Amino acid sequence: MTMRPQAVSAALLVVASAFLATFAAVAGPAVLAFGLLSQLIFLLPGVLIVRAVAPGGGWLAPLAFGPLLGQALGSFVLTLLWVAGGRGPWLIAAAPLLVALLVLPARRLAGRWRLPFTEPTDAIALLALLLLVPLVVGLPFAHVGDISADGQDYRAYFTADYVWRRAVVLELAKGDVLPINPYFTGDPLHYYWMPHLLSAVQYRFANAWAALDELLLIRSVAIDAVLIAFLYGMGRTFGVRPWSAAGGVAFVVLASSFEGLYALYDFSRNNAPLAAVKGLNIDAVSRWYFQGIPIDGLQRLLFYQPHHVVGYGIGMIGLIAIARRIRPFDAIAFAIAGLCLGLSVAISSFAGLMLTAGAAVYEGVAVLRDLDWRRAFAHAGAAAIPLAAATGLVLALRYVDNSGSVVELAVNRMALRDFWWVTLLSFGPVLILCAAAIPLLWTQPRGLGIFAALAAACVFFYFFVNVRDHQDVYVGWRVGHFLFMSAAVVIGVLFEHLHKLAAKYRSLAWSGVVIVLAAGLPTTVIDIYNTQDITNFGQAPSGRWTLRLTPDDLQVFDWFKHNAAPSAIVQIDPVPRDPEHWAYVPAFVGRRMAAGLPISMVPLAKYQEASNEVRAIYDEPPLLAYERAVKAGINYVLVGLPERGAHDGVEQRFATVPQLMPLVFKNGTISIYEVRR
Repeated sequence: MTMRPQAVSAALLVVASAFLATFAAVAGPAVLAFGLLSQLIFLLPGVLIVRAVAPGGGWLAPLAFGPLLGQALGSFVLTLLWVAGGRGPWLIAAAPLLVALLVLPARRLAGRWRLPFTEPTDAIALLALLLLVPLVVGLPFAHVGDISADGQDYRAYFTADYVWRRAVVLELAKGDVLPINPYFTGDPLHYYWMPHLLSAVQYRFANAWAALDELLLIRSVAIDAVLIAFLYGMGRTFGVRPWSAAGGVAFVVLASSFEGLYALYDFSRNNAPLAAVKGLNIDAVSRWYFQGIPIDGLQRLLFYQPHHVVGYGIGMIGLIAIARRIRPFDAIAFAIAGLCLGLSVAISSFAGLMLTAGAAVYEGVAVLRDLDWRRAFAHAGAAAIPLAAATGLVLALRYVDNSGSVVELAVNRMALRDFWWVTLLSFGPVLILCAAAIPLLWTQPRGLGIFAALAAACVFFYFFVNVRDHQDVYVGWRVGHFLFMSAAVVIGVLFEHLHKLAAKYRSLAWSGVVIVLAAGLPTTVIDIYNTQDITNFGQAPSGRWTLRLTPDDLQVFDWFKHNAAPSAIVQIDPVPRDPEHWAYVPAFVGRRMAAGLPISMVPLAKYQEASNEVRAIYDEPPLLAYERAVKAGINYVLVGLPERGAHDGVEQRFATVPQLMPLVFKNGTISIYEVRR
């Protein structure tokens, strides 16, 4: 089938217009030009590398896999330059240029893998699919950090991953190596910060004229487009036809869960107003109603997790390098796969570990089937070298806090609660279509065993591995994302088969697909609406649905920007501010705390102990409070409504030692006291 150039041009115009509108809603022209150019510079070397590996195959493989490869390798090289002392905007060009040097040796890898050849319908299918990005994230991103006369608002979904990302980028931008933990004095930042470094370099250079939100959201939209193109390319790599591959991706993004339908049914049954879904974390109904492990759909990956997108994607490319190699014995292919999996470990550590386990299961089964022990040792050794290097890098960058066990190997009892019902709610639409596809895969295998191996690894992690201090739910998010990404290919195979059915069966089969799609859509539609709704200030289980920073808060942020060193330690009382303002100081003031309660740092016990100690400053006699503040290295003590409510008379006590803790700023609700040495 030949596509008319006019049709492709029209589709390109529509998609470009939709993305331009999305970008324009999150950033001004100058910031957009700088931010988008920075992202594209990091994508291009990967495109050139994949083009060298797959010459003559057209544009599909380079555009599907190259951007993620470029982002991952660029982040790695940028980190090495940063650790070596490099600073300044030149890094944005230097890291990709160094990555581009790999194009020459990459040519020697040509012919090792079965990668898709570009077909005439690929352009229209992929362009249509890319419209998912502005459709899903356009409105939510347009309302991130909206400023009005009442202050600045952030939807609560963003106070976890998005506000945490703000805090990490602001800390990295200060330039310390290793970056300092803004929640615990004297500690390095125990977090996989590599994928955030590009944003930090951008902000370090452009903070005088570019808002951090603008830079972060530009990156999110760009990486979301990269993810959608990758999922499409993955389906095509396993032989799925263009429109079927696009349909599989669209289905898993738009209709992964029955949770929205269940909530609507439950409200109707109990005569509750259907509008009450605005007060639900809709993609976590399985947790709220049945205390099971919540599974997030891919729409949430698009909302606020570009760092995981890069980690997932480069790891999945590693799996493809194993599964689609042409030679059964190929140590070089496994070295490349190990490099990709190692990058995944360095970028999104736990996800990389899960993907590596899936690769080990896949090749382990193949070795046992063929009893080829020579191949087993050669392949394992080739992959182990880059994986060991990545592990060493993770240890050197101090990603993991050695003050206590982070990962537990034991049965996760939450995974057993109402397992079948929770699974149906969380995976239902995708499970139904994948179950329908299994007979096809059994009789007409397409080499999809790599996804079965990944699913087996996911099942093991789901039931037997737990990341501490995340309410026993952390693994579920990674498991869900990997299963949905894999299901996009399987469902694409099903759609291809349905298209070939006789007419009398085809209509019936597609009617069934439409019914399942309609049953899964409410979750995503409600989630998109709720994520952009910054008018909802109702009470949620962890604070209010919308985080409002008042005009007084904004004055405080501006005061610190102009009057306090970037390395200053600013202390609030973490306990009454938890969980709504847990990142208030690192993410918005842009400074560090002596102690805080970060939701993303494990193990949490040391943060709790330190927070309970430092909050005594607000209750102790003034001289003792001053001595405690000095000992903790605190430069400023902030008293706002939470502190005033929890510590009666705190400002009167501080006022008795003006020579030691003078009041340096005050507005209607917030006072700042400097701790003078």
